[in-house]
Amino acid sequence: MTKETNIDELYRWAYDDEALLSEQDEDLLVVPLAGPEWYSVLIPLANDPRCPKADYILSCMDFATMFQTLRGDERYFNNQEKAIELASKSSSQNVRDWAQLLGRRIKYKRGCGPVDKELALKMADDLLNGISRNAEISIVSETEKEWTVRLSVQPLQQHQEFLDIDKQTGLFRFRR
Repeated sequence: MTKETNIDELYRWAYDDEALLSEQDEDLLVVPLAGPEWYSVLIPLANDPRCPKADYILSCMDFATMFQTLRGDERYFNNQEKAIELASKSSSQNVRDWAQLLGRRIKYKRGCGPVDKELALKMADDLLNGISRNAEISIVSETEKEWTVRLSVQPLQQHQEFLDIDKQTGLFRFRR
């Protein structure tokens, strides 16, 4: 989807609760749009109380930026900082909260300093759940040097993700 040819289609979809962008995995079409050239389109949609898909759009952007942070490198942070700038000016509290979440994620990725158990759990919730998911977070092990925190999805806990968080620096490794 290119901005020039499909912005009208995106607006039609966003404001029509029954419209589909595709037959399946619609969120996978929106997620790649969560980039610098699209934030100026998607954030106002997420901000608009008249947009029936505002929360869904925000959730899709959150999911995309979550994995950019978990797997990415510094090049993603410039894009996310642009999103923070736009979203922090929003009239929607949900969008402003998301901007603050992005800021915390960047801070965690760069290392936030000493991490106690409470902060390890907060980091994991921000980094693995964010606003787009609500899975169980728990500490599964502790060594002298690091916390290992797990996200697990009920009911069978078949999907699990882990953060290994350095207790001194706050730097983390993501794994599945």
